Amino acid sequence: MREGEIEALKRRVSAWRTSGKKGQKERRRLGMTGGGGSLEEDQEELTRLLQERAERRRADVVRAARRSVKERLKKDVASGKHGAYYPKRGELRRMEAEAKFEEIRKRGGNEAVDRAIAKRRKKNVAKEARRMPSHMVS
Repeated sequence: MREGEIEALKRRVSAWRTSGKKGQKERRRLGMTGGGGSLEEDQEELTRLLQERAERRRADVVRAARRSVKERLKKDVASGKHGAYYPKRGELRRMEAEAKFEEIRKRGGNEAVDRAIAKRRKKNVAKEARRMPSHMVS
C-alpha cells in the first residue's frame, strides 16, 4: 500500500515539475487542479515516505539477524552442544553483526556487504576525528 503512495507522489511531483500544456494536462489528469497541495508539500511527503521505507528495511535486516542468532543458540542447546547458554553482551553483538552481514549478503550480494563495511569504516573514522583534540588534527 505504501509503495503505491510513493509511486503516486512521484507522479505528482513529476507533474508539478512539468511545465506548459503538458504539465497542465498531467495535473488535471491527476486531479491536482483544485488548489490542493504544492510541489514543496508533495516533495516533503515523498522524502518522509522514502525515509520511512528505508528505516523499515534496515529494521527488517536487524530483526532477521537477531532471529537467526536466537535460532542458532536454540539449535546448539537442542543438539546438546552445551547446556543453557547465555552469551555475553559483546559476543551477542558480534554474532548479531555477523548475522546482519549475512542477511545483507542474501539480499544484495557481496558488493552490498562491501558497501556496508566501507560505510561503517568511514563512519568510525569520522567519529574518531571528532573525538581527537583540535591541536592534534592536521
